Amino acid sequence: MSIAVSPAHVVLTIGSKGSAVRQLQRLLNLRLQALEMTDMISVFVDGVFGRETLTAVKYLQCVGGFPVNGRVGDGLITFLTAGARGLPVMSLGSRSTGVLAVQQAILRARISVLPDGEFGPRTEQAVKTYQEQMGLLADGIVGPQTWDRVVRSRLMELPCLSLLPNPYRL
Repeated sequence: MSIAVSPAHVVLTIGSKGSAVRQLQRLLNLRLQALEMTDMISVFVDGVFGRETLTAVKYLQCVGGFPVNGRVGDGLITFLTAGARGLPVMSLGSRSTGVLAVQQAILRARISVLPDGEFGPRTEQAVKTYQEQMGLLADGIVGPQTWDRVVRSRLMELPCLSLLPNPYRL
């Protein structure tokens, strides 16, 4: 299942309605199911991008290292359909909220790194240490296997946990 979303133009956001929203809601539920989170959050498939859909979008944006803005673009759709394989490969020189998400996961693993969203030499070394701890190839590149560990570490941690509906908030 795919939704046509132009990277330069956000198509789906709060208030959107129709078949594209129904497809989005199904994708949200499928990704939440794959992450074993449906006991905590799921979306009613009704074709209306309301508060419940917005909560799921923001939560999965956070988990996947996207800007948490509630707007659905190509990057989020790719993550919803492909999981960690759909997240961007990051290495020395990368700068993004995705880098910040990786840095936060590294910090939670008790590895020193500056959470600044910039993938410099210190972040590269921290990624290698994180990969070693996780039993992965320590190449300093954040690809699908490293992303999978990062995503799973963010499911029940701040800041993403705070986006879940009550009673799951701290």
